[in-house]
Amino acid sequence: MLVEHNGPDQHIHQELQIVPAGDNLGQAIKHLPPDVAQYYSDAIKVLRAGVPDAAAVQLRRTLEAAAAHYGAAEKTLVNSIKKLIADGHVTTSFGDVLHHVRVVGNLGAHHTDVRVDTDAAQRVLLFTAALLRDLFELPAELAALKAETPADADDAPGATPAPSP
Repeated sequence: MLVEHNGPDQHIHQELQIVPAGDNLGQAIKHLPPDVAQYYSDAIKVLRAGVPDAAAVQLRRTLEAAAAHYGAAEKTLVNSIKKLIADGHVTTSFGDVLHHVRVVGNLGAHHTDVRVDTDAAQRVLLFTAALLRDLFELPAELAALKAETPADADDAPGATPAPSP
């Protein structure tokens, strides 16, 4: 929390900003490897701090780290994305989204006349979150569900027996 102090003898303080903010920016994603989680968290922090260029770079790093965890740590991110697609970890159409994350990350990283604005960085954040949920959160949650489900699914809590023919 960022607070303005009025003076040494005054006890009236004005709240200027709360960090992290209470918005839905970058909702938590479970089951991330530590390096992926750190890059993703850093992206959210700098985006909240009003530095969308830096957020775009961190999201690009998040993508690189996620690809590495799936054995797609190629020399270039373009090739890592191609490998994720070729290995069936992401669809071809979602690959286009990953290339967008890569391109916006490049804009944030290099000196050009084009700056990454907050809207673009937030869009890239949403795309990256979707990837992370697909690659890490959903498989881990499904594995946990399978581990909790009895061999006879009709006996599972809350399960509805299949109708008889």
